[in-house]
Amino acid sequence: MSEEILKYTINGSVAEVILSRPKQYNSFNSKLRQDLPELLDSLEESPDVRVVLITGSGPGFTAGADLNENFPPPISEHLQTEYKPIFDRIVSSRLLYVAAVHGSAAGIGAALAMACDLMIMSETSKISLIFSNIGLVPDGGATWFLQHAMGYRKALQLIVEGGHIKSEECLKYGLANKVVPDNDLKNESMSWAKELSERAPLATAASKRLLRKSFNSSYEQAFMAEALEQDKVSISEDFVSAREAFFKKTKPIFKGK
Repeated sequence: MSEEILKYTINGSVAEVILSRPKQYNSFNSKLRQDLPELLDSLEESPDVRVVLITGSGPGFTAGADLNENFPPPISEHLQTEYKPIFDRIVSSRLLYVAAVHGSAAGIGAALAMACDLMIMSETSKISLIFSNIGLVPDGGATWFLQHAMGYRKALQLIVEGGHIKSEECLKYGLANKVVPDNDLKNESMSWAKELSERAPLATAASKRLLRKSFNSSYEQAFMAEALEQDKVSISEDFVSAREAFFKKTKPIFKGK
């Protein structure tokens, strides 16, 4: 795995994954597309990791696809074989993924940020949907995320005009969870990731599964899905110890068992 384009550190239960092609605005070349799924697989298998914080080096989060590379048609095959594995790992993971966005998250990089479970942004950052500026449509599931957050008309206007969503607008639409001063992003994102990693990992993973499926579920289906997840977490060691801590008025320590 190339240390030049992808770096990571593990701090307790938090893994920080850093896209590291700063001169190319962390755009995805073939090597990065190959290395990132392999790294995410290794983090998934690490029993100590609970939260993955995805960040970018240099002036921005990521510019998306590296346009210096050629994309032989059909591009759908390229997206399915080289990008979808990255998104699938994030969406289906037991881990909580947090995007820490500074500068710009553009193109399929915007979709990557939106695919994460949570997002924290710096004040001057933005999500850039600039596909139409070069005669393309959004990819990476961006249309799905945008329409669910903004509604059809606002999402279509943004896409057709090749516009940007500033951090405060992202917060307003629910695309971002937090906006912090630029100089505080690194510390605030890591601090938040550590706080999240101390929450109940079994319940967190179950809640993620439930919400990811909820858009395609009826109320009755959601009710039963919750009940079945509750079957599993209610017999966990975490629940037993947390219930004892509740009555003792002490802070629970979750072990993921």
